[in-house]
Amino acid sequence: MYLKNIAIKNIGPIEDFFVELPFKDGNPKPIIFVGENGSGKTILQSQIIDSFYEIGSSLFDDVGIQDGLVRSYYKISGSVNVKMGKNEGFSLLKFIDSENQVLEYFDKFGKVEKEDFTDYITDFELSPDDSKKSQKKVTEVNNLRKEKLQNEFIQGVHFFQPAYRYEEPFWKNDPFRDYPRFEDKKFFAGKLAKEFEIISSVRENKSFLLDLVLDRYVQKVNPINVILWNNINLILGKILKNTNYKFAIGPRSGYRVSIVEEDGSDKPKQILPSIDNLSLGESILLNLFINVIRHGENYSKQLNQIQGIVVIDEIDVHLHTDLQNSVVPELIKLFPKIQFIITTHSPLFLLGMKKAFSEEEFEVRNMPKGDLITIERFSEFENAYNVLKETEKFENEVKIKVIANKKPIIYVEGPTDVQYIKKAYELYTEKHDNFEIDIIGEKTQIGTKNSNNNALSNAQKLLRANLNLLSQKVVLLNDPEEHITEEDYNSILYVRKIPKFDENPLQKGIENLFEKKLIDRAKEGNLKCFQYRVVGTEEKEHKIVDGQKQTVCTWICQNGSRDDFKNFKEIFKIIKKIVDSD
Repeated sequence: MYLKNIAIKNIGPIEDFFVELPFKDGNPKPIIFVGENGSGKTILQSQIIDSFYEIGSSLFDDVGIQDGLVRSYYKISGSVNVKMGKNEGFSLLKFIDSENQVLEYFDKFGKVEKEDFTDYITDFELSPDDSKKSQKKVTEVNNLRKEKLQNEFIQGVHFFQPAYRYEEPFWKNDPFRDYPRFEDKKFFAGKLAKEFEIISSVRENKSFLLDLVLDRYVQKVNPINVILWNNINLILGKILKNTNYKFAIGPRSGYRVSIVEEDGSDKPKQILPSIDNLSLGESILLNLFINVIRHGENYSKQLNQIQGIVVIDEIDVHLHTDLQNSVVPELIKLFPKIQFIITTHSPLFLLGMKKAFSEEEFEVRNMPKGDLITIERFSEFENAYNVLKETEKFENEVKIKVIANKKPIIYVEGPTDVQYIKKAYELYTEKHDNFEIDIIGEKTQIGTKNSNNNALSNAQKLLRANLNLLSQKVVLLNDPEEHITEEDYNSILYVRKIPKFDENPLQKGIENLFEKKLIDRAKEGNLKCFQYRVVGTEEKEHKIVDGQKQTVCTWICQNGSRDDFKNFKEIFKIIKKIVDSD
């Protein structure tokens, strides 16, 4: 069974919504809904899950929770759901089964006409009852079709994983695992014997995997066992990015399913003594996609034969960027006959889908209207991703630098700052071999990257949170014009600013330390690297022409005298006070 159409009017933040779900060559395309918090992504999915319960209750005797003689609805209906300022609202869902027959569901509140439904889905057949202020209804089926639909639900996959899903960590003490909480309550029990809503599946999947591992070692020739064994190990290999990783029998202590590497040797190498040792993100992904197999019922199916609907809210929750970007899309691609209906806040996941699928093989829609996002919007996501990767690269480089540092180090905003300070020490024959001077960023063939005041500020935030990385003193020395607060962190990280000389012509950068007579000599020497504004007869607001800082630096270092660098003694004082202190 697949969802074909969904329409919503005046429910929560959604005022007017209609989507025809996409298919290609008979297979459902993954559809991803994005949007700001409060734009209706979870409300949209709640309509789908509510329809599962309503349809399921018409097919099976014990679906849902009984309150006396009355079955409780999964989703609250009525005025609480209706958009503020509106008196009526509804949601419509139209499914098609394996024989291409229609199955419909609606949930309405207030006065709604049949024409209101057909304005959205022209061939919608169910009609609302005006005598009922609040009403849910599904297509009635005869006994023959009921039996077929029951089999389709039993054989197929139909479940929802909400954003508040979790998996218990291996380090949690047993008494606290059994502490009662509402998540432990089964929302579904009965002849179907499968959950419609999965908050945590670790217990069911542990039992499932343990049976498979034991069966594998007892019955190696069973064809059903072999197909299922290959399926679960394919998922494991995708998540851990190594196709040689397999499930195996683990040590007697603890849970008996371990992970080994089969590299062709006689004895596989143990990677993890138990799947309890997987990270939270890896565990959530493993359980999510094992659920698809477990719910598929017929274990002889290849992954590309399993059918059904899987609804996942905030698929990126608890997942590291690499899992979002590369692993999840590859796992989704393993199940071409599953209709994935997903919400996300992650541009990294969307970029990963773009890499794993062609543009025609999945859809992204923006809430609350369900507008189709065109490929041009991906450039925005890609820019965000590139910024993130640059930030990660910068942080890693800073960590590498400070860890490798054997002496106190003075970080400045740019490479010319390093040259000026070293030249000043040379002219004054001051000692400077007991510390290093460097830029915080990266030297490249075309200049430097991440070597400005923002880089120093970012480094301050990073190092302040990781003082344990520092084995020697680090000074972040900012240019004179920066608006920063000078701070000390545990007498190992120091934030300082070069003193400013307001009377000097260049007001920005370390060049502020040079007096007017030196700048005049540079201009007289035909160094055309300065801009300035004349007020009356006086030159004001000098600055260095963009791209000419290195030219100016080279000239000053070659032609500047000891007296020209006299204001750099202020930097000497700052460094000496910190480096020489205990």
